[in-house]
Amino acid sequence: MNLQFIKYFVALANTLNFTKASEQVFVVQSTFSAGIKKLEEHFGVKLFERDKRNVQLTPEGELFLPKAMELLKLWNDIEVGFEVKENEPILISFVQNILLDAILESINQYKTAYPFSEVNIVEKKDAELLNLLLNEQLDVLFVDYEIEHENIDFQFITIEKLVFAMNEKHPLSNKKSIPLSILKEEPFIERSFCAMYDELTEKLKEINVKPKKVFTAPNNGTVSTLVASGMGISLMPMPTFKTENVVYLPIEDVPITRDIYLAWNKDLVKRKHNVKNFIEGCVKGL
Repeated sequence: MNLQFIKYFVALANTLNFTKASEQVFVVQSTFSAGIKKLEEHFGVKLFERDKRNVQLTPEGELFLPKAMELLKLWNDIEVGFEVKENEPILISFVQNILLDAILESINQYKTAYPFSEVNIVEKKDAELLNLLLNEQLDVLFVDYEIEHENIDFQFITIEKLVFAMNEKHPLSNKKSIPLSILKEEPFIERSFCAMYDELTEKLKEINVKPKKVFTAPNNGTVSTLVASGMGISLMPMPTFKTENVVYLPIEDVPITRDIYLAWNKDLVKRKHNVKNFIEGCVKGL
């Protein structure tokens, strides 16, 4: 029995989608499908009913799922048992202008491989976070800049892009993409803590566009509510959980992006196996 096939099963049971599940465990879909088939052959039962559109657990699959989760937990316990501090939660944080949406995919990659590990999010002022990392009071830190320090390593994680957010009934909502120049004509809802504000301002100057600002709001939730109510359009990073009645469309001509990095203490990662696993889980597949 291959433990990896058990991980495949749990991922597919959670997503009910072969493409998404194979991405979560970092294998191509053909390898993933073959693993599910071998698992079913091993037990002599079908664990999933599937057709071109739907995937569902069979009664046998429903019965096996809690046992599979228990098996993965047992294996995780065995792994962490060989490290003195493995049972301690992983302490993560991110600088204020990084939204959780931007790093959820990276964290989810780790949690798929280690579903029963504990992760604690530390909330501190940006000025304190680097010191916490250097003093080993923080395990990893997500930032939007490269940290140049002899005791810190970092790795590129993802690119965050601004997209248009508009009410689903807006005349442009059926477009595939929208040029930045439409801000000259549309009521604009500004995000007051936009990390890419300077770049956006520069791009607008280049194309001689001054947005017609009608609202300024401090967070994505408030902005999304205003957009959903038809008060105007906005620019924001693509959210993981989309707001009802809002559509999100890419910028057509001048993409506005920033890089997100994961940073960690070089000495700490040598001693804490679970932190090393977290880093490897986040960067795997890049």
